[in-house]
This record gives sequence, structure tokens and C-alpha cells, in this order.
Amino acid sequence: MKNIVIFGTGAAGRAIHRAVNDRDNIVAFIDNNKQKQGSKYMDIPIYSVDEIVKLEFDYIYIGGIWVDEMEAQLVNLGLKDKIKLIEDRDISFSTPDRERLTDEVMRILDGYFNQIKMDYFICNSGLISILRSKALSVVSDVDLYVLKYSDLEYLARNLPDLLGSKYQVNLRYIQDDGLNLKAGDIKRITITNSDGVVIDIGLFDNYGKFKVCDYDDGRFFYFPNEIFDGGLKRLNYKDFSLSVLKNYHQYLCFMYGDNYIEVPKRFSSNDYLNLKTKSELDSLNI
Repeated sequence: MKNIVIFGTGAAGRAIHRAVNDRDNIVAFIDNNKQKQGSKYMDIPIYSVDEIVKLEFDYIYIGGIWVDEMEAQLVNLGLKDKIKLIEDRDISFSTPDRERLTDEVMRILDGYFNQIKMDYFICNSGLISILRSKALSVVSDVDLYVLKYSDLEYLARNLPDLLGSKYQVNLRYIQDDGLNLKAGDIKRITITNSDGVVIDIGLFDNYGKFKVCDYDDGRFFYFPNEIFDGGLKRLNYKDFSLSVLKNYHQYLCFMYGDNYIEVPKRFSSNDYLNLKTKSELDSLNI
């Protein structure tokens, strides 16, 4: 039995924990989130990344969308030979409770969007999961998008009352002036609970020839406007349906490539095909 450290206590870190807990001795988690450092997950202590040099272990397990950034941090600490990648196909973010509750929230949200006549669509890894005939809970989070900033503000005000105390509604804000949004504007609404449900509601906005969405590292997802011109349709999921772009195939190909339906061994934030800085977008808009 190996002594291991798991990098991250988010959805990927927890999924790795479930996958290896019976075969390895997990001595610690490390996490960049200062609010988690010094606490525990499943009675296992959580340390900062720099503190790992004080620990005795055989390997550090990494996985999820931030593996490139994790690997770079560990290499800088001289730990290259200790790194073990847990491939995406070898872990599952889902549990029975997470599946049931993710579906529950999606039913509630879809009904609410229809009631208030607000357009939305589900996309990215959540949509791919449906196309693979899998549950939404098998991916780290479910992404929903609206097309107007006023819709994001409306949801920020009203979702806490709609969902009640069973779920937490957290807001993330723009830190620096972006494209159309400015510092202090809402960037994303995240719905979570203690069973690992994670649903992100973001905004696609107009920027010249493109629809754009703020990413987490100073870049922006961008898509040609014509992908959105077809409007929306309903896509069956289990015994209900959800709203998607009619041109979702073009959307997914533009973001992931033609083979998006295949489960990759490894997918990191650097594998997206459509991330650009503001200056790069400006050059494309000329």
C-alpha cells in the first residue's frame, strides 16, 4: 500500500479519493484554497501546496481540468518524479446522492426558467454527458448559460429563495474590467450542496463577431455569432428535457474538436480550442 497525497479537494480530488481510498493510504490533501488549508476532508488533513515538502509520501495524485497548473506547481517544488496523473476515464464524479440531487436541481431550474420565460441553455461537459447517455453528475459541474446580464442579476436575487437552505447560491465577481463587464459585476452564479452538486450559471455576451464568456485566467471563451443564430431546442434527458442550442454540435466542435464525444485520458484547461485574450479577440474582430 502506497502513501499518497491528493492535490485538490474539489470535485476531481474527491473523485480521486473515492477511486483509490481502498487501495492506497491517503496521508494528506493539498489545496491552493487558503480557506480549506488547516481543515480536513474525510478526516484527512488539508495543507497548502508548499507544505507538501514537510510530508512523507510515495506519490502525489493529480487529476481534473487543472492538471497542467498542478503539475507546474509541483515541478517547481522539485517533485516531478512523485507526480501520478489519474486519468479522467478512471474516476467518476458521481455518487447516487450526487446524481439524484443534481437531477433534482436541474428539474427545478428548468421549470423556473420556463415559468419566468428566461432563455437558457446547458452546454460544455454537462451536455456531452447527456450525449454520451450518462448522468449529469458524472462531470465535475453542470454549465448553464444566459444571454443577458440582467438575467444573471435577476437569478442572483431570486435563486436563494427558490432553492432554500438545502443549496448554497454563491456569486463570483469580475475582478478586473473585462470586455463589456466591469470589476464588481457578477461573473458566475454557483449552486452547491454538501453532496457535491455543482451547477454554474454563466453569461454569454456580445463582442463584435463573437459571443464571449469570461474564463478564470484573463482569457475568454469565444464563439462565432452564427452558432447562436439557430436559437434553442429541447433535448431529452432521462424522463424530462433541457434547453440546448440548436447548433450545439457546432458549438462543441468549436470548443473541443470533432471527437468531443470520446472520453479523453486527460483534459486540461489548456486543451480548450477557443480561449483568447482581449487583445487576441480585438484582432479577430477587425
